[in-house]
Amino acid sequence: MAPLVLSTDDRQDMSDLPQRLGENVRRARLARGWTQEELADRTSLAVVQISRIERGRREVRLSTVIRLIEGLELAPEVLLEGLYKG
Repeated sequence: MAPLVLSTDDRQDMSDLPQRLGENVRRARLARGWTQEELADRTSLAVVQISRIERGRREVRLSTVIRLIEGLELAPEVLLEGLYKG
């Protein structure tokens, strides 16, 4: 497996990482036909956290990313698509 290389071309690219992650979470959730409440139940996160993540209003801890990957039953590279060069 190739190592992950974060996109650090410029600061602006890094500033929208939370929004891009949130879009990936929302896309995956909707593809499963789940509400934010259902995803919250599957991840043991609060609905307000899911909402903030999806809107890119929250920096996400690694432990939260892992909960999302497991709850959405996704490969990590799917959730992190567009966030790194690889």
